[in-house]
Amino acid sequence: MPIKTFKIDNELELNPGQTGHWWWNHASPEGSVWSANAVPMATGSTTTGFAQTTELEVTRLWRKYIIIEKSTSQFSDTDIETEIHYEVKNLGGTKARFRMYLSVATP
Repeated sequence: MPIKTFKIDNELELNPGQTGHWWWNHASPEGSVWSANAVPMATGSTTTGFAQTTELEVTRLWRKYIIIEKSTSQFSDTDIETEIHYEVKNLGGTKARFRMYLSVATP
């Protein structure tokens, strides 16, 4: 099964205990299997120091399948949209900066 990985956000932030919700549009192909990972980034500076512990958890990952009917005639005209939604929680005690990566495995 081939696997592709996409960096989908340049930089996201969550405060301690906060959960965020984002999604990826036009997720294809339909029969694929998706996974998500939040990858922490350094948050320090020369004035505050660089010591940190960052804990992030992808708490939910789901697929939203949308069919939009544009015509109700005998020959229906539809648009199909697949979205991958995910929620990330900051489990640590400081603000977390991170990037999101989605991986897709196709049959």
